[in-house]
Amino acid sequence: MAIPLNLMRIFYLILGILCVILAGLGILLPGLPATPFLLLASFSFARSSKRMHDWLTNNRVFGPILMDFLDRKGIRLHIKIISIAMMWGMMLVSVFFFIEKDIIKYIAVGGGLIGTIAVLRFKTIRS
Repeated sequence: MAIPLNLMRIFYLILGILCVILAGLGILLPGLPATPFLLLASFSFARSSKRMHDWLTNNRVFGPILMDFLDRKGIRLHIKIISIAMMWGMMLVSVFFFIEKDIIKYIAVGGGLIGTIAVLRFKTIRS
């Protein structure tokens, strides 16, 4: 049984809106990435609403990050620096002040290393 087209459009629209909210939180909160949510929002809006997709790609805050990633397949140097600094800052604060079990500390540091490698693997856009 096929899902009606209107229901899929509504699903993608709601998913896109939720992803934009999460991306906004990702810009404000260290440790929560914004770019993956922006990519998913762009994907969702492309399948549900041209108006929302245009709004996202032309948005003053989200547009440049999204378009760098989609068009130029990379991340600007200052965004990489901010991302890595905030990720490690939040991870270190957590490890030293909030996490008590050593195994969880090692997992947090491992996550920081994986996140750093992931950010560094993307092409650096110098502008």
